[in-house]
Amino acid sequence: MISLFFSPKTIAVIGATANPKKFGNAVTINILRNKDLTSELYLITPNNKEILGIKCYKSILDVHKDIDLAIILVPAKAVDGVIDECIEKHVKCVIIITAGFGEINQEGKRAEELIAQKCKKAGIRVMGPNCVGIQNLDIGLNASFIQAAPYGNISMISQSGSFSCASFYAMDRENIGCSKFANIGNNIDVSFDDILKFYKEDANTKIICIYMETVEGGRRLLNALKTIIPIKPVIILKGGRTSSGMKAASSHTGSIATNYKMLKTSIQQAGATLCENATDFITALKAFSFLPNATGERIGVLTNSGGSSVLFSDKVEEYNLTLAEFSDALIEKIQPYLISLVKFQNPLDMIGVAAELQYYEITKAMLEDSGIDIVVPCLVIPPFLEMKSDEHFRGMIRAWNDTGRLKPLVPLVFFGENFIDLKEIAEKEEAPVFYTPTDAAYAIKVILDRMKLKK
Repeated sequence: MISLFFSPKTIAVIGATANPKKFGNAVTINILRNKDLTSELYLITPNNKEILGIKCYKSILDVHKDIDLAIILVPAKAVDGVIDECIEKHVKCVIIITAGFGEINQEGKRAEELIAQKCKKAGIRVMGPNCVGIQNLDIGLNASFIQAAPYGNISMISQSGSFSCASFYAMDRENIGCSKFANIGNNIDVSFDDILKFYKEDANTKIICIYMETVEGGRRLLNALKTIIPIKPVIILKGGRTSSGMKAASSHTGSIATNYKMLKTSIQQAGATLCENATDFITALKAFSFLPNATGERIGVLTNSGGSSVLFSDKVEEYNLTLAEFSDALIEKIQPYLISLVKFQNPLDMIGVAAELQYYEITKAMLEDSGIDIVVPCLVIPPFLEMKSDEHFRGMIRAWNDTGRLKPLVPLVFFGENFIDLKEIAEKEEAPVFYTPTDAAYAIKVILDRMKLKK
């Protein structure tokens, strides 16, 4: 049944409108952006005969086709009556985008409980209320009122539509994206575990991520995680970790916020990657999207900037990571490419004169060395010696390609976010870029945590 939310043959938008300042219009427009849409779309509104050339119906009961998915955007006080019509119509799935329920007051809580009871008795699955909708980027379906996520292999579940909207901006910036997305809102029926089970079986979902604030059915969630994590990585960001955050979360979704310490222990025991902040969340997604599985913990570091490698080394210790010992064979192999001032120790400071050739040869040598499992080329893009801003990055990525991308390569381009040419190469080569020592070290931590989990 959950699959019908993502691949419905027929969709009814109840509360469709031609008014561009209303959500009913935004959802309709977003669905119609897909010119290859295979779902049949029915617009339900008493106020228009047609919208964008599509015939409108006064009620879902006037539609002569069975409806897989009804998306409800009428005012909160009208939702109960619309649900009665959906039950009479034998609609299979409902998304209630409308807000104004349990997140507002106890009266709203009672109203959504009544809706949940009615739908359960009728065999209708409900997502929401107080949500933005769903997306299935594999078929180009954006049944939400926010922008479509960039396309990729991540599938997301979120309790906050605005967080998802912001995440899509970050994903686009980092050249990663979504296969599927669901915003469960107040989750009066469909919850995390329901969608996790669907994502587990979905072939296009390679990575799963969750933004949660409150948890209903925590045991079901943890049981679902335990079955999925050996197969696919799951990254979780929990909002409402502090007393102030818990209070805000309760007012956001209308549920009692979950004790973070208890939840943290349970999630970590299940083997998920639990992030402490939004930056780590995106970094973890990037790491799992681009980096191959690690087979060992030994890190080799090369740099043209002592400062970046020193700061990275601090994070190595903080995250309990391991720097490799350089072998005599490696030193002999890289020595011809380095000037006499270089000390052959890890991190390897090649000094500011290092250019594309050095980054290619040293990165390649480290990737080929049996005593190194992960390579971190650090770079501060030099504004001197007529060096090009993209040449060092080109060198390290070419080395990664020439060695078959068998080992994780974690390019640390310190504060290099504004170099457009760098981003263009990264997008073309499907390669990651990490911009701070903290992000680079955290990326290594999460892939090593997963390596240890699967051993």
